[in-house]
Order: sequence, then structure tokens, then C-alpha cells
Amino acid sequence: MKLHFTSGSFHGADWREKLHRCRENTEKRGWEFGVQLHNTAPAEVIGNLARAGVPLSVHAPLNQDRFWNLARQDVRATFEAIDRNFEEFRRLGIREVVFHAALMSDLSPEAFGHGKSYRECMDPVFRPELALWPDKPFNRDFTAEPEYARRLGYFRENMRRLTDRYPEFLICLENDFPAYGAMNMYFRDLVRLGLPLCLDTGHLWISDHQAGLDFQTEIETAARSGLVRMCHLHSSIYTSAIPADRWSDGHQRLIPGNPEMDLPRAVRTLVRGGVDLFVLEIPGADVEEIELIGRWLADERQDK
Repeated sequence: MKLHFTSGSFHGADWREKLHRCRENTEKRGWEFGVQLHNTAPAEVIGNLARAGVPLSVHAPLNQDRFWNLARQDVRATFEAIDRNFEEFRRLGIREVVFHAALMSDLSPEAFGHGKSYRECMDPVFRPELALWPDKPFNRDFTAEPEYARRLGYFRENMRRLTDRYPEFLICLENDFPAYGAMNMYFRDLVRLGLPLCLDTGHLWISDHQAGLDFQTEIETAARSGLVRMCHLHSSIYTSAIPADRWSDGHQRLIPGNPEMDLPRAVRTLVRGGVDLFVLEIPGADVEEIELIGRWLADERQDK
């Protein structure tokens, strides 16, 4: 098994000490320790991790100014940006790439985290007719509509071009946070694409809750497909006691966790489905998360 931390975990002055203890704790279990570069990873952090000889994966696009929206016809500029990034990935020895790839829009919005907020960047692609609530950016379920099918056709073709161009890479499509017309929300649909997938627990938790789907059932659907090759693992503060229109993303530590999510069961389901790369997308994660995952995997009998 591979356990990667997000590069945001190693921004502090004590990054060397944290890297050493996390790597040591992971490798003593027979797992590979690595780091997934966040899409806004500073050059200094990338350099530090590369020099430390840590296996690297990446959440793309890495330090670029535009989202890679492949659900549209004209993707010439996007593929130029993709080519630049993949050359950098080769230089860094990266072979595992994950990204969000499809919007109900002909635009590729600015990438947030480079001086602009998520809302500032995504507002230009907001379409009120696709929203679940009129004054909120959250998506309703538009997956049965003709436009979705048309854009899915563009997306399939553009993903085929991408994977044909870079066959030596594992390129995973991540399930989206359900807002601003992001298309890839539910694994009932994603598994039909036949592409390598990354399951993000925080995104799936809010998508399923707002759509009235069962979180564990969706995880089982994903695991049975055999297509999930990566998991972004993190907890969420949001529970059924909080109104659905006030929910947001997770990225919380696994301790104390959210009992409603039952992440131990989710992780065991994914491991049984063949997932062998887990990324702790939690900047505050430390050895406690590694030890906890070890206990979860040792308790598989609880699911029988």
C-alpha cells in the first residue's frame, strides 16, 4: 500500500522532522510513504521534497493559472498547458496524476489559490439554472439532461487524447465538489466512464448528502468497479444536524473524525476493491493518522 501526505503538511519550519517521523512510521508497516504535490505547492516546498528523495504524486494543474476543463470542444489552450505541466512531472519523477476535469461551461476559469478565492475564480461559470438553491453555488442533479450528455461526449474524447498522449502516467479523475456546474459528482455515473478514478471522501460526503444518496453505498459502487486507483482521505465537520445548504468541504483530521461518515468502513471497502494509494489531503495530518489507518485495516472483521 502507498500512503501519501499532501505537500501542505510540510510548509512549516519543522518539515524535515515531520517528514522523517511520518516516513519512518509508514515504512515500518511495509507501506510506501510519499507526498502528493498540491496544485498550489510553492517552488521551495517542491524542491525540498524532491531533494529529500520522497516519491511524489501530483494534484494537477500544478501552479498554473487555469482550470483544465475538458468538457468543451475547444481545448487547444488547455492541452498546451497540460503539455507544459506533464514535462515538469517527468522532471520530478512523477507518474501518478489526479485532477478535476469537467465543468458545465465553455470556459476554463482561473485557478484559485494564487491570490484569488475559490468564489472569485468560479463565479464566471456559475449558472443559476443548475443550482440546487437559488442563492447558493451548489449543484442540483443535472446528469440526466441533454447538455450533460453532450459535454460528457467532449470529455470522453479529450480524456482519450490525454491518456493516449501520456500512457506512462496513471491519470486519475477525481469526483468533484458539487458546486459551480462541476460535472463528476456521483460514482454511479463516474464508473461508466471506464477511466482510472480518485475517490475524494469529503467531496463524496457532501455530494451524496445533498442528492439524498447513501455514502457507503456509493463507496461500494466505486470499489466494485475496480476503477478507483487513488483515494483522497479526509474527514468533515458536517453532520446531519447541520442544514444541507450550509455544508462545505472536509480536509479535517481523521482524529476525532466524524462518526456519521464511518471512514474506517469506507477505507476497508476501498482496500478490498483494490485501492492501494491513499492520500491524506489534510495539512495537519501526522503520525496519528498513520497509526489510526493501521488499526482500521486490522479491524476488517468488523465489516463481516
